[in-house]
Amino acid sequence: MKRVIVLLAISLSTSAFAGMTYQIESNSTGLRSASITGKVAVDGARMRMDVITGDHMLFNDNTLVLSNDGGRTMSVFDPSTRNYFELNLEDALGSATSVLRNLPGSVKVSFENPNVSVRDAGDGGTVQGYPTRRYLLDASYDVVVDAMGQKMTSHTKMTTESWATQVLSSESTNFLQLRAFRTGIEALDKLIQAQSDTIKGMPLKQVSTITVNQGAGDITMSTTSLVTNIERKAIDASQFTIPSGYTKVDDPITKMMKQFKQ
Repeated sequence: MKRVIVLLAISLSTSAFAGMTYQIESNSTGLRSASITGKVAVDGARMRMDVITGDHMLFNDNTLVLSNDGGRTMSVFDPSTRNYFELNLEDALGSATSVLRNLPGSVKVSFENPNVSVRDAGDGGTVQGYPTRRYLLDASYDVVVDAMGQKMTSHTKMTTESWATQVLSSESTNFLQLRAFRTGIEALDKLIQAQSDTIKGMPLKQVSTITVNQGAGDITMSTTSLVTNIERKAIDASQFTIPSGYTKVDDPITKMMKQFKQ
């Protein structure tokens, strides 16, 4: 009964405001070390992230990220260059996968044996003052490269451990803490989407590990994301205003794909 009263009190105290701010930190190690930190403001489907430290691939330091659809499509503004680009992560991943499938010459790439499972692992304890449940997502697939009859297969395994709270809406989740990540591989993404409803609420902490086995050894990359300093409050509409005086350029993934095709 005491736990129910606490949850009710938190819910009532946060429902008075439609908006929310919090800080996000995402650190990756392994194949490439990178860190992204910033402050996020959310009001319904509108989202703003002031990037403090960027990974210097998608985001430079001190860039501004705006979205009107919960982070699925982003406009990224870099004040140091006065340039901006638009990015849809799902479309970008799909384009990258399509390029691999359509390599010129006699090289063919296919994605086989997709498997996904998501399960509720029970009480996740308290994270940043909020009660959580712990969820485990496991996914795997094989990449088969056929070069003039010579086949090489690598096995990729992805594991994501999430601590999510139902006290906060999943709509407040930012693009660094996706409930249902995307790979760009249609068969695998359909399985992930089908099972994503298992995860309830907003993830406050996530630990994701990707391991690629190419026969000669494993390549591993791990990313830990954490939400802190959560505050429910009204967000001024001006926070989501698109800045003027910026020139649109290709996003980093599109640039990479164009160079890859040359």
